[in-house]
Amino acid sequence: MNGTTYSNFDNQEHVLKLGETFEKHPKSGYHTVRYDFKPASIDTSCEGELEVGKGEQVTITLPNLEGSSAPVTVFKGSKRPYMKECILIVNHDTGEYRLEKLNSNIAVKKTRAEGSSKIQARMEQQTSRLKEHSKSSPPKEKTSPASPMDDIERELMAEAQVMDQLSSGDSSSDSNSSSSSSSDDSSSNSDSDDERTSAAPPPQAPESGGGLINTLKSDLQLSESGSESD
Repeated sequence: MNGTTYSNFDNQEHVLKLGETFEKHPKSGYHTVRYDFKPASIDTSCEGELEVGKGEQVTITLPNLEGSSAPVTVFKGSKRPYMKECILIVNHDTGEYRLEKLNSNIAVKKTRAEGSSKIQARMEQQTSRLKEHSKSSPPKEKTSPASPMDDIERELMAEAQVMDQLSSGDSSSDSNSSSSSSSDDSSSNSDSDDERTSAAPPPQAPESGGGLINTLKSDLQLSESGSESD
């Protein structure tokens, strides 16, 4: 199945030898194999197996390439004898031309993997059931997905609420600070007035005439007012 093709024969004369199959008791035989097609998954670098069973039934097993769905490819068929057919064998290394008789023709066809027909039948049944179920069940109402504009509006509303809360908190804090500052100002003003009244010096009595007596009286009044204030 992996035979090498060569160019056409040259125009020279060659000696033709008859092979062992022309003897009365040949030690070897030649057969041809005809198959329906050759899958690309077959590994032509490996050896296969050929088995001849009862009733001239033939089974050919060939290995597949790594990573294929099945490890081997199996061909099955039968063989029929040849009557007058021969094959010409040309050895391009030695230049020998040899003629051999053909014993039988083997015609085979590729078979499916074991269990593949059952699996395919089950898959077909499942697909037919799904189709019937989809036809019998009422169509579901399609819910329209939320548009991106709705999400944007929701985010804007949430941000507006947060800004309102922040602005109301700032106004209340400003009013509190203003009231506290006004009360502080009023208290500071009253304190300054008291300091001014207490710090104002008493009027000095003139020193002419009874200046000494007037000075003593004013000193007594100041001492009395200081004791009362204490």
